[in-house]
Amino acid sequence: MFEQAGGSLTRLVFIIEDGSLALAALFFVGSLTIFHEDRKLTFGALVLAAVPAEAYIAALDYEKDWRPYYIVCLAVIFYGAPIYVTIFRKLTREALGWMPLSILAGSVSIFRAWRHDADTGLLAFLTVGFSLPAFLYWRRYRRWSPGVITGVSGFLLWGLVFPVGLFMDKHWPALHINPELWNVPKFFVAFGMILTVLEDKSAYLKSARERERKLSRQLQKFAEITSRLLSGVEVNSLCHEIAQAITETSTFGRATIILSNDGRSLYAAGYSGLDAKAIRETQYRCANVWRLDQLAEVCRSGEMLGPNSFLLRPTQIGKYGPVPSTMRYEASHYWESGSVVIVPLLTGRGVYVGCLGMDDPRDVTHVTAEEMSQIELLAGDLAVTLENAALHRQLVRSEKLAAIGQLVAGVAHELNNPLTSIVGYSELLTDEIREGSPRQKIEKMLREAQRMKRIIENLLRFGRQNTLEKKSANLEVLLQDVLTLQEYQIRQHKLDVRVEIESDLPQVALDEDRFKQILFNLLNNSIDALQEMRKRRITITAARRDDRVVLAFDDNGPGFTDINRVFDPFYTTKAIGKGTGLGLSICYGIVKEHGGEIHAMNLDPHGARILLELPVSGGASLPDVAVVSDRALF
Repeated sequence: MFEQAGGSLTRLVFIIEDGSLALAALFFVGSLTIFHEDRKLTFGALVLAAVPAEAYIAALDYEKDWRPYYIVCLAVIFYGAPIYVTIFRKLTREALGWMPLSILAGSVSIFRAWRHDADTGLLAFLTVGFSLPAFLYWRRYRRWSPGVITGVSGFLLWGLVFPVGLFMDKHWPALHINPELWNVPKFFVAFGMILTVLEDKSAYLKSARERERKLSRQLQKFAEITSRLLSGVEVNSLCHEIAQAITETSTFGRATIILSNDGRSLYAAGYSGLDAKAIRETQYRCANVWRLDQLAEVCRSGEMLGPNSFLLRPTQIGKYGPVPSTMRYEASHYWESGSVVIVPLLTGRGVYVGCLGMDDPRDVTHVTAEEMSQIELLAGDLAVTLENAALHRQLVRSEKLAAIGQLVAGVAHELNNPLTSIVGYSELLTDEIREGSPRQKIEKMLREAQRMKRIIENLLRFGRQNTLEKKSANLEVLLQDVLTLQEYQIRQHKLDVRVEIESDLPQVALDEDRFKQILFNLLNNSIDALQEMRKRRITITAARRDDRVVLAFDDNGPGFTDINRVFDPFYTTKAIGKGTGLGLSICYGIVKEHGGEIHAMNLDPHGARILLELPVSGGASLPDVAVVSDRALF
């Protein structure tokens, strides 16, 4: 329709044609550039180049000889792009490759525009605009596939159309070439893009099938482990297998299972993918650096991946002393070098019993909630198994205590009758024999008989099921009563006893007599444990934790030899004649009767702690109580 040259309509059509061609080049570059994931930066780059390009073409098609106008437009187009990238992105080797070409093309175009040749600027713009996508296309896909090769070749040929056409017009003007030949590179580009999309689709389907097989294998592996966990197998014997299953069936190359037995200290129960140095560092950090009470803080500081998994960046995990990895990653919103994924092991009661730690992903794009879903389910089963094992141990201990209590009650009653006779006759003999060696022997026999009677009373109390008479009691008052009664022992053994009572400590529902027995037993145990220590310190603390009062007895003695047998009846490490082994067993029973919990643990580097958790009574809290801190009472 517009074959005839001349007239304003024909010039307008030329502007539309050349302007659309320029915009096509810019859109190709914009869709393939590093800004393609950021719409604002992409839009800014397009506006920066499109406005001067369209203005340049409009003036050129109207044959205006505006040298300063053309020079400004060319400077913005060819110099603005390198400046824009430098401001908003770090310089890369790829950028250092195309930036000099852009600056060179712009310099030549500006020089020709100054010489009244504005056509060279448009030619340079179109040549660079359609050649640069070839480089960007390859950078995006980086593979020697038919689609990518065809697309890259098409862009290169499209960019060469303009300088080759100018060259032939100048040197072989009489040579007639079919105009449609110049459109062939466009078809190469179109076919290349279609093939690339099909290749990506095929690769995606292949990857989806592979992930489906991988997920099926993971489900099967995890199901086998779960069935064994729930069957009552020893957890520690499966931890290495669990860690290995995670590294085999997930994207993570390293996995570590960290558990706690006593609610405080940690140990590495299983690991996979770690070298010998990393294993040693993990074991050292579990023993000396990491603590179980840090786990909740670690999870709060991380980014939530799934319902129970957290991604911690290097800045978030760094202060906890993670085991470093030799793998290096390009920083992205998926992963950074030094990142760690944590899955806490949380029981149904909301208690932390350990965690899973994973890093070194093979594909960072798979560090997602979907990838973590099955691992979270496995972690839940592991936490349930650990909780069940702890409950089973408590059940066994309770059954043992009940059985021994019945046995002890029967034996104690049988012994009590003849022992009463021995005590009675011994007292009669002391009345008859006034002095001398025979009386001393009888008195000694009487003291030992009375000691035996006290032991039997303890045994009877241990086995007796009496009704508690609980009432609201002031814990500090009970503690001070016991310390006052034991004042002589404390002074004689030169003990440094420190009491730290939280202000506004609420009252506790207690049977005062029985609870004093607990305090006596715990204090006596600490005194006996400190006999061989040069510095002897006992610290008693009491504080409120939610709906419970927590009372702790700490000493700097040698600690417990076997933490798992502390509350067993008749188990003692004291010298013969020094203890019956019933003290902590009796304490255990009394605390359970009060609806509380009692725990034993060793302290680092040495020392022991007995922790009592008692329910708060329904009454109001007491007035402020002075806190005695870091001050010896006796």
